[in-house]
Amino acid sequence: MKTISSLLLFLSIGVVGIAQSVKNVEDYQLTLNVLLPGIIYEKGLSQNSTITAEATMGFGYRESDFVESGFGIYPIGRLQYRYYYNFDRRLAKGKNITGNTGNYIAPTIAIQGGKAIIGDLDYVSDYFGGIGAVYGLQRTSQKGLQFRFEFGPGYFFDEFESNFGIFLALKLGWVVGRK
Repeated sequence: MKTISSLLLFLSIGVVGIAQSVKNVEDYQLTLNVLLPGIIYEKGLSQNSTITAEATMGFGYRESDFVESGFGIYPIGRLQYRYYYNFDRRLAKGKNITGNTGNYIAPTIAIQGGKAIIGDLDYVSDYFGGIGAVYGLQRTSQKGLQFRFEFGPGYFFDEFESNFGIFLALKLGWVVGRK
């Protein structure tokens, strides 16, 4: 819990401490995920940073000779503070940055339910949490199609155990209201 409090403090300091009048990022954008249903809200904070809240679904599958096989779809919530570090270089090369098209680093916190809302694969834990940092790239087309890939180290925990692992996300979606 102390780790989560430290991350939230870091995120709030970043939100309050960064204030610039010219932004490279969008003021806000809402994206609907296609691969696994979900919604992402990204709010521009400063010239190159945003805060992102995401509600999505995760998929789990287990096949085993020792225990019952099954699958499940689980709710996931994520919060990120993204810093897009390559906007200036993209602009200098004449490339697009609209729709927050760029590469970023982001401290990330995530929580997932342990009980399947669809399927029969329920975990012993009621929840899983993760905290870490990811490297990501996001590309948004002029018509609003958005692709995002991110990965990075994380610390994962539930009621019974904790360990280190990898955050990995691949998203395909549509930016709502894109002109």
